Amino acid sequence: SSWPSSKMQRALLVLALVASASAFTAPAMGGLKLRTSSATAMTMKAEGPMAAVNTKIAKAAAIAAATVPSAVFAEGTGEVLGVDDTRLIVPILLIPVIIFILFAGFSAEQDNTDFFDTYDQRRK
Repeated sequence: SSWPSSKMQRALLVLALVASASAFTAPAMGGLKLRTSSATAMTMKAEGPMAAVNTKIAKAAAIAAATVPSAVFAEGTGEVLGVDDTRLIVPILLIPVIIFILFAGFSAEQDNTDFFDTYDQRRK
């Protein structure tokens, strides 16, 4: 019989699963006590005749903000492409252009024959 046996393998698997599950438990609070309040939680609810108008305005503003590229690609900096230093725009634009020019020159030098064109279809 080879070691470990199937029973031993199952026992080790269960032990590993239990040990890994302990990693997903919440940490102990260490004696900290949370403050509790008797006040009810604040909720936000639009009421009245302006509620429908406000939701339409919010939807229109969300669509406008989603379509503006500078707002979408700002990454929290408020700048285009998230670049907060104007000196970085040069390498961001120049490096892809240089790589494209080098690749275009390389591909022009290549012969355009098909590598698999010489494959004999009759051979199996």
